[in-house]
This record gives sequence, structure tokens and C-alpha cells, in this order.
Amino acid sequence: MSKHARPRGLPVDGVERPTVDGWTFPARNPATAEPLWDVPDAGLTDARDAVTAARRAFDATQWSTDADLRADAVRRLAAAVAEHADELVALMAAETGVPVGLRSAHLDDALAAMASGTGTGPQRGAAGVTAVVTPATSPLSVALTEIGRVLVDGGAVVLKPAPEAATAAIELGRIALDVLPRGVLNVVTTRDTDVAIALTLDERVDAVSLTGSPFVAERVQVAGERAGKRVRLAVGGPRTVRVADDADLAAVVSAAAYDVAANAGQGCWLPTSVVVPVHRHAEALQSAVAAMADVAVGDPTDPTTRCGPLRSVVARERVRRYIDLGRTEGGDVALGGQPLDRPGWWFAPTVVGGLAPGSRLVREEVLGPVLMVAVDAPDRAASPASWARA
Repeated sequence: MSKHARPRGLPVDGVERPTVDGWTFPARNPATAEPLWDVPDAGLTDARDAVTAARRAFDATQWSTDADLRADAVRRLAAAVAEHADELVALMAAETGVPVGLRSAHLDDALAAMASGTGTGPQRGAAGVTAVVTPATSPLSVALTEIGRVLVDGGAVVLKPAPEAATAAIELGRIALDVLPRGVLNVVTTRDTDVAIALTLDERVDAVSLTGSPFVAERVQVAGERAGKRVRLAVGGPRTVRVADDADLAAVVSAAAYDVAANAGQGCWLPTSVVVPVHRHAEALQSAVAAMADVAVGDPTDPTTRCGPLRSVVARERVRRYIDLGRTEGGDVALGGQPLDRPGWWFAPTVVGGLAPGSRLVREEVLGPVLMVAVDAPDRAASPASWARA
């Protein structure tokens, strides 16, 4: 898609249609903060229409009972997406800042899994009508994984992507228009949280699948279960690496830095913290600074880039607030700690040392290019300076 192209409408009920109210919102390039195009901003009526289409496809067609039809359709969808893979990867880089060099994790692997999927049998699909809510951090990988799962199981999908990744979802829905039966996959893009809540609560929706933060997941789970839905959650979170006293510290820290640098730390289960014995804190901090200082922050359209921009100004400010929080928890910012001075939503590769394993900065998901060095059960009466001398 060119810089000046615009999504034409929502892929709903087998056609591309404008929103009922004609609303749109701007997509912006996180590498430059420049506007790209306008995206359809769906309202409640648009969401209800998408559910109606999915319900009809599930209840009134052979889709939910014909496993061979579904398996063939899903394979053809995978093949069609593969034909547009380069375009989708470029679009993802422009819209969300995911580097094209990370396409295996963010598109190709999920696409290969979809292509190899098979049906579960001739019975009515257990998935039913499913609202699939996807994040901006890995929009296409999550969408393809969940769409493939639901479709193979005989369900119909209403896909609600994060606003920052709306265009990628629309393009996926467009591709599906030529491959899937009418109403089997519908896409609703919106900034309105009431629309997302309405999808969760609609009595015609059987299940909700959400990949996202623990906070949002908890709200969706409570609302969905109260409404009698099946709720499937994939909740992110940080991963802590504990280093044994005799471990190769430089190797462990370098591996963690490599993973945290990917997509500017915007991913699930990244090894964001290294916990070391107190007498190895200074050594670990030195290794972390060296490893993160080597991270090349660059253009997400460059195949050699591993660390690009953060996906939005909100995401950048979230990381900045976490760094400030780390300082109040006794952390020492040994590298970075601030946005980069360039257009767009960039954050410097950062190392924070002197933390306790129970600190919020260690326990919570920062979603930025930040590596923490924490001390395993330190004497809290001792200062970080005394750890450095240990």
C-alpha cells in the first residue's frame, strides 16, 4: 500500500462497506509521526452488522458442519495471504513500526501454521461466532493464529484489531473477501471502547478471544463470563532470567538484550530482567550496558533493523513513566532512559540496575527496549553503590 492510499471500508458480510456514520481516524507512521491515511472508525451499528453477518454464516450455511469445506477454505486463505506477504509486512512496518526483518515471528510462522491446519470433523463447530481482539504489538501473527483456529473449528469471526494496527487487519479482511464464504470473516476497526465492549456483550457472540495486557484481559474476562461467553485469553507479561553463581553472565545478558531489542521490546514473555547474585551485580550491569549499547535502532523498513520505534506516542510515554517509576524504586538508569531526539516515537535502548526482584519495573510489562538488572535477595539496608563494590 502506498503512503497516500486509504482503506476504502470495512470488510463485512462479504463486501467492503463504509461505516454507517462515515467516521474515520488517522493512521500515523510511528517512525516519523506523519499521517498515512484515514481508517474507518466503526460505531455500534457497524459492530452489530458484523455480528449479524457472522451469525448468519454460522447458523444458515454449511460452513459450521462441513469440515472439508473449511479446511480447503483456510488453506486457500493462507495461500492468498502468502501472495500478499511482502505487502503486508511493509504495511505493518509503516503502521506499527514492526521491523520487516522480524517477518518470521510476525507473519510467516503463523501463516505456515494456518496453511497446515486441518478440520476437527463434520460436527457443528465448537467455536461459534467469535470476537477476536488483537494487539498492536504483533497484529498479523495473532490475527492469523486465532482466525485459523476459529475457522478450522467451524466458527465465524468478527476481528477487532488495536487501532494502531487497523489497516493491517482491513487488508487481511480484503484478501479474505475473494477466498472465504460471505460473513465468515468480518473486520471492525474502531477507536471506541464501547464498540469493543458491545462485541463482548452481544448475546449472539458465543466466544471472545483476546490477546493483550493483563488489565484489559481481566475486564474482558469478567464481562464475557457474566454474559455467558467462552473467553480465551492470551495475556502477556515479562519473563525474569535468574543467573546461577557460576553461569556465563555475559552470554546470558547478551541473549536477553537481543530478545528485548526485537520490535523495541514490544512483545510477550520477553526476558526483560536478569536477576543476579549481589556480588555479580556490577559485572551484570556492565554486560547489560555493553549489550544494549550495541543495539542498532533504525528504520523498520530496513531488513537489518531489529529495534524500531514504539507503536504510538502513548506507548512511548508509558515507557517513560515506567523509567521514572524505576527511579523511585531505587533503580539506577545506567544507559538511555529517555526518548530519542528524532521525529516519531522512539525510545533509547535502556538499562536499569539496582532493582529488587519484587519491584514493579521487574514484575510488570514495560513494552519498551528496557533491560533490568535486579539483585537476588539483597540486603535492602545496603545501597546499589555497595552492590557495585561487591
